[in-house]
Formats: sequence, C-alpha cells, structure tokens
Amino acid sequence: MILILDFLNEHNSNLDKISEIFVNQGPGKISSIRNSIAIAKGIAFAKNIDLYGFLSEHLTDKSLDQLVKIDKKNFTNINLIKPLYSS
Repeated sequence: MILILDFLNEHNSNLDKISEIFVNQGPGKISSIRNSIAIAKGIAFAKNIDLYGFLSEHLTDKSLDQLVKIDKKNFTNINLIKPLYSS
C-alpha cells in the first residue's frame, strides 16, 4: 500500500482525488493478480468509488491513453471481476 501512496504523492495526487480504479485481471501470476485485485477492491470499497477490471489482451499498445479511451461498457464491474491466471 505504501508504494501506491508514494506513487500518488510523486504525481501530486491522493486517494481523495481518485474517482475510479482500473485493475488488470490478467493473465499473470496467481499471487500478483490476486494481490492487485484485493488491494484495488479494498480501496474502492473504502472510498466508495467504481472499480473496473480489464484483461491485458484488450490493450493492444499497452498505454494509459488507450485504457482511458476504452468504453467502460467493455470492462467488468467490481462484482464480476474474475482473474485469469497464467501457468
């Protein structure tokens, strides 16, 4: 959690300025995906903000700009997030 807070501080932001969270559902290593989703869900629940999940394959150029431009209808809402683990 300290890494997230440090990142926000470096970018002159804080949790109160966040209105939604996007979390990668995978594919990826089990512990990494599980931890990322758990932290994202915890922050979203505590701050009462929207949480969306996406798969890496949905981002062709792996950029933040593309993530921001994708229509939220294509994302999975918090209650339906299902990790995709790789072996």
